[in-house]
Amino acid sequence: MSEAYGTKYEVMEEVLDGIRKLLEDLYQSGFDTVHDSTLKELEKSSETVGQYGLEYLSELLGEIGKEISMGRHRTVELRSMADKKALVAELYMKLNEYLYLGEQKVFHDRGMHYYGDLEEE
Repeated sequence: MSEAYGTKYEVMEEVLDGIRKLLEDLYQSGFDTVHDSTLKELEKSSETVGQYGLEYLSELLGEIGKEISMGRHRTVELRSMADKKALVAELYMKLNEYLYLGEQKVFHDRGMHYYGDLEEE
C-alpha cells in the first residue's frame, strides 16, 4: 500500500469513521428529513466498502439508504410507517454494532501487527 494512503489500519479507521459520521447525520435528521447529499454519500460508501470486501456492511448501508429514500417519496398509512421506522431503527442499530466491532478489530489487529513485528526482530 502506498505511503500516501497510510497503513491498512489507518485506511479502515478512516472508512469506519466516515460511516459513523454518516450515521450521526441520519440520527440527527430523525430518519425523516435526510438530505439528498447524505443519501448519495450512503450509496457511495456502500459501493466503497463493497470494494474493500465488507459485503455485509455494504448491504446494510444499501438497505438503510433504500428504506429512507423510499419513505421520502410515498405516503403510507400510520401502521406501516411505524413498521418502516422500526426497520430503519433496526438497520441503524446493526450498523452501529458493526462499526463498533470493526473499530475493535482494527485496534486489535494493529496491536498484533505492532507486537508481532517486535517479536520477530
